[in-house]
Order: sequence, then structure tokens, then C-alpha cells
Amino acid sequence: MKTFKIILLIAPLLFYTLIVSGQKDYDVLVPSSFVPTIKYPQPKSKQQINIIDTVKVEQEVTYSVEDMVLIHEFSPDPINAPKVGKDKLSRLYRNYLKVGIGYAEPYLEYSHSNLRSKKWAYGVNMKHHSYFGGIKNYGPSSFSNTSANIYGKLFVDKFILQGNIDYSHDYFHCYGYNTDTLKKIYLIENKHLPKAKTTLRQYHNIHANISAFSNYNKKSKKLAQIYALDYNFLIDNYKSYEHQLGFMSSLEQKIDIPRLNAAKIGGDIDLNYYHNLWDNPKLKEDNWLFKLNPKMEMVYGNYAFRVGFGLALGLHDSSIFNIYPDIEVLFNVVPNILSFCIGLDGDMERYSYLSTMRLNPYLSDYVDVGFIKNQLRIYAGTKTNLSRSISFGARASMSLLSNMPFFFNDTSTRTVLKDTSVNLYNTFILLTSQSIYTNAHADITYRYKETFGIKLNFDYHLYTVDTSILRKAWYKPMFTTSLDAFYNLKDKFIFTFDFYIHTGAFRPSVTPSGLIRAIPLKSVFDFNLGFEYRWNNRLSFFLDVNNFAAQRNYLYYEYPSERINCLLGVKWIFGGEKINKK
Repeated sequence: MKTFKIILLIAPLLFYTLIVSGQKDYDVLVPSSFVPTIKYPQPKSKQQINIIDTVKVEQEVTYSVEDMVLIHEFSPDPINAPKVGKDKLSRLYRNYLKVGIGYAEPYLEYSHSNLRSKKWAYGVNMKHHSYFGGIKNYGPSSFSNTSANIYGKLFVDKFILQGNIDYSHDYFHCYGYNTDTLKKIYLIENKHLPKAKTTLRQYHNIHANISAFSNYNKKSKKLAQIYALDYNFLIDNYKSYEHQLGFMSSLEQKIDIPRLNAAKIGGDIDLNYYHNLWDNPKLKEDNWLFKLNPKMEMVYGNYAFRVGFGLALGLHDSSIFNIYPDIEVLFNVVPNILSFCIGLDGDMERYSYLSTMRLNPYLSDYVDVGFIKNQLRIYAGTKTNLSRSISFGARASMSLLSNMPFFFNDTSTRTVLKDTSVNLYNTFILLTSQSIYTNAHADITYRYKETFGIKLNFDYHLYTVDTSILRKAWYKPMFTTSLDAFYNLKDKFIFTFDFYIHTGAFRPSVTPSGLIRAIPLKSVFDFNLGFEYRWNNRLSFFLDVNNFAAQRNYLYYEYPSERINCLLGVKWIFGGEKINKK
């Protein structure tokens, strides 16, 4: 049986071998490309194979959940007791003395005041500054200024009373003429040149003021009040004089208005009387100026408003009346950082003999004083604190002025030198005109603690005048720039630097035929340096170098400044508070 099965398996293999060995070889020619393919291919199955396990193994799993207990432990850090040091108030001193000397130029300043007090304050200030030198080829140019001031302040219930009495003596020479010109043109010899006493101008001024103003806290709703009496007396060496007596009051009351953060209503009253007596010509003048300014101030969010009007009445030979708006809008874009304002107002002012002398002391023996009528002024401005150290401000305004005064060289006064009558053109009178005044101002300030500080100011001035009276706005600069800087090195060495630049001014020139020409004045460049060495907290030494660029600066025609001058001196404070050494 086994033999039969083996034969059945081998027989087919032998039969296949005989067939293959009997076939002959031959070639098959294919005339074109031929790719064998399966005509009806079977699709591939994408089904997953499921294997069914017939054996199931079950395993029992047991678990348990345990609660986690969180333990909180808090150990506070001990608070250290604050360190309380000594009183940080700076020590006050009763006396301050400053003494300096330059080339023919002494300087003295002294101040005395009381120490800390909750009841009163008082003090005395005195100063003297003079120059005895001269300027080559010009008349005697010595000058001096002496002043004294006594003040007091008394703190009473809800009010502060204060008063002061001032005295000043100004001594000038009208040196604005060239001696070489007098010698060449008029053949004047040295011995016949003007003497110092003939060009001397002296002014004595006494001023007194007493005032009272309320001293409530900021949240108080009581009526805020200010009252003041003011008196000025000026007399010159020609025995011409001026009295001025004034009264001023300001009242302000807080009120509650729905939806407004704050509101105030009030106003100002000013009444001034002027009496002038001129020795040449013999003339007396009495003038009154009355001003009333009711107004209301409001705050709404970041906006602040002022709405009111002004009335001004001046009485001279005839009455001068002015009514004007008083409107201002302030927008605090970022409070205490960036703000803008715009406003519309006006005013009336008196250009008195005293205020004119303070602008230009080289005056003729008669000055035609009067009222400036600011009929309307429109202005806008901005102020921003760029950081804690840097601030910037800018403003612009345009004013319509009536009776605006300008200085003009006196062409009528003549001086007899030997047998020759000469016009020195060294004194000034006032001429007035209608004017439109445009002003633009910008300033930037940087201050780093008490170590370094600098402030730069720039101003643009433009005056239009009535050409039938004036050709130009005489002696008014178009551009003015100033800078003040200081550097404190370890509170031991202090350096200061400042300059003043004045350009675009014109002076009048009168031809023999009487025509007036406008001549540009040379630009003014005044640069100054200062140095102070502190020996200790109470004693220091200083050196001031003025006009170190050695420029001949002319603010008025034929009135040059010194080229350079130095002042060397010492400062001393003494009479300080007692120190408690416990």
C-alpha cells in the first residue's frame, strides 16, 4: 500500500519532465512595445482581519481613593521698627552778607530776618552797587544804585497781614555822545566838553504797601478776600515828581453747581490816582484809573473755564473808556503733564514816570505820560512736563494797542559848549502810536536734582506803527533769546553761565533837512560766567565775569556797554538757629 502511494506521487513528475524535454526552441517576434497586464485584476481587500479569540481571560481589578490632607504653615516675617532720625529741617540763619569788588566797581548786599515763628516774620534788605569808571571816547558813565527794604508779616486768625517800606536811589549819567565827534565836527576842546554834573540824572523813590488776605484751608467755602493799599513817590534832580496812590481788592466765593467739579464767582477792583508836577515846563497833571473785572471760574472734568468782562476808565484831559471780554478755556489733556489754553481779553495800563524811568533812565526833563489801551488781545498756549526733569512751554498772542509809547531821541534839547549850541541827542522822550503787537514765546527747562539746571527762552516781537508818526518801533528788538544754566559739583564748586541776545532793533536818525531814517542797531550779545567755591556751609567765595566776549553792546543809540568786567567777592551767612545736641 505504501509502495502504491509513492508511485502515484512520482508519476506526474516524470510525465512533466518528458514533455518539457521533447519540445523544440523557437523565437517570438513582437512588432511593438508590449506590456503584459492582467485584464480583469481582482480588487485588493482593505478589510481588517478580525481574529476572534475564543478564550476570555477575566481579571478582577480593585482600587481605593485616599483623601490628601494639605497642611498650611505661615510664618510671617518680622516687621522692623522704623528708624526715626533727627529733624530734617534746614537750619535757618538771621544774617546774609555779600561783598564784592571789581575794577572801580564795589558791591555790597546785606539781609537780616527773624528765625522760625508761627506768629510773625520780619526782615531788612540793603544793597549798593556802583561803578566809577568810564568808557573811552564817551561822556562820564559812572552810575550807582542803592536800595533798602523793610518788611513784616503777621499771622492772625484766618488772615495774614503784611506790609513793607522801600527806598531806592538811582544815579546815572546821560553819557550817550561821542567826544571825538564833538571835537572833529564842532571843534570842541577837552576843557569845554560837557561836565559830569550837566548830564547827571538822579531818582529817589519811596514805596509803601500794606495788604491783608484771607488764609482759609483749601476745602473752605468762605469768601476769599484780598485788600491792599499802595503808595509810590518819585522825585528827580530837576525837582519834578510823581505821587501814586492805589487801592486794590479781590473777592472770590465758591459755589455749588450740579455736574461741575468746582465753581467760583468774584471779581477785582483797582483804583489809582496819579499826580505829576514837572519843573520844565511848569505843569501839573492829575490822572485817575479805575478798573472793574467781574468773572466766574468753572471746572468740568479736564476743562476749566473763565468767563467775565472788564471795564476800564482813565481820566486825563479827557476820559478814556474801554470794555473788553475776559474769557479763557483751559484743557488738561493729562493733568499736571500736558495742558492747552486759549483766551480773549484786554486791559488798560498807565505808563507812569516811575515805570518809564525803570525802562530807560536817560530821560529828558519832561516825559509825556499817559494810558496804554489794550483794546483786544487773543492768545493761546501750552505747557507740558515731558518728565520730572524736563518741562516745555509755548504761547502766542496778538494785541490791538492804542497810545503805545516808544522812546525817541530828544531833538529839541540843546547844550551850550563854549560858544556853540549843540544837540547831543543823549536823552529820550516818548512818542505814541496805534500798534498791533504780535508775540511768540517758547521756553524749555531741564533740572536734575540740585546738581544741574538749564533754561532756554526765545521770544519774537513784532510791532506795527502809524507811519505818519513813527517810521519804526524804535528800540524794540524783534528777537530776544536768553539762557541760564548752573552746575553744582559735590556742593563744593558751583558754576553758572548765562547769555542774552537781542536783535532786530532800529534807531532813528534825523537828517539836517528834518527827515527821519531808520538805522538798524547792532545785535547785542551778552555772555556771563560765574564761579563759587564753598569753603563750608556758611562761607563761600565767588567770581563773576560779565560780557566775557568783550562786545560793545548798544541798547540805545550811543550808549555802549563796558566790554568786560569782573567782580570778586565773598558770601557769609551767620547768626543761625541753636542746635539741640541731645
